[in-house]
Amino acid sequence: MIKANQRKLDLVFFQNLVIRQIRQDYLENMTGFAWLILQPMILLAVYAFVFSTIFKARIPEAADIGFVPYLAIAFWPWTAFSEAILRANTSITANGALIGKIAFATEQIPLATVTATFIMHLIGYGAVLIVLQLTGTNIHWLYFLLVIPVIILMWVFACAIALFTSAIQVFVRDVAQILPPLMTFWFFTTPILYAASYLPDSVQVIAQWNPMAWFIARLRELLLFGEINFGFTALAMVLFITFFAWVSIRFFRRFSGHFEDFL
Repeated sequence: MIKANQRKLDLVFFQNLVIRQIRQDYLENMTGFAWLILQPMILLAVYAFVFSTIFKARIPEAADIGFVPYLAIAFWPWTAFSEAILRANTSITANGALIGKIAFATEQIPLATVTATFIMHLIGYGAVLIVLQLTGTNIHWLYFLLVIPVIILMWVFACAIALFTSAIQVFVRDVAQILPPLMTFWFFTTPILYAASYLPDSVQVIAQWNPMAWFIARLRELLLFGEINFGFTALAMVLFITFFAWVSIRFFRRFSGHFEDFL
């Protein structure tokens, strides 16, 4: 009974953290909420202009769809994933006043940050899908139920990375400066602006180990092409991310007891 009550209290506290994060980052001012949509739209427009107009990028597998929808389907999930990790990275140091004064599981702070970022960006993702449909792109809405578990698995992956980076950042503050260029490098090595088939054969072998490439490919197949390509690779991805999340939470809890000494 006591454990059940504690779980309920933890859940309520986590929900409040998520709501607080959403209000603080997106809803307390119109700029924050508008920028949630405008920033990805501006970046999408820039990439679309550079690659489709200047470099005349043509992707054979997306010839009937168009470069912009092909890019948009992948760009919004990546933006949610990347921004969630970057925001969560400094979440412990930003909320240092809470630690030691309130009895709660410290890992709820980065997890709440990731969750709030995903929730808000997925609202924008839904709006983009509707706009794409209205402008002539055939979105396969019947497969959206399969998109949800893919997004949830991506969220778990982001949570696992956030637990690692936010814990390390308490002790090594330079992580806040190192992480953004690493995420940029990850972005350009993931087939978002191009198709995986464009990579040399030697690089494709390495790229297959990029989890984000798997997520991007599945989202495009489901929403743009109406294809289902789950199999052993999907099972391997679930097992890998589950194991990684378990290691991450243990790593975080191992060092969380020392956070107060460095905040």
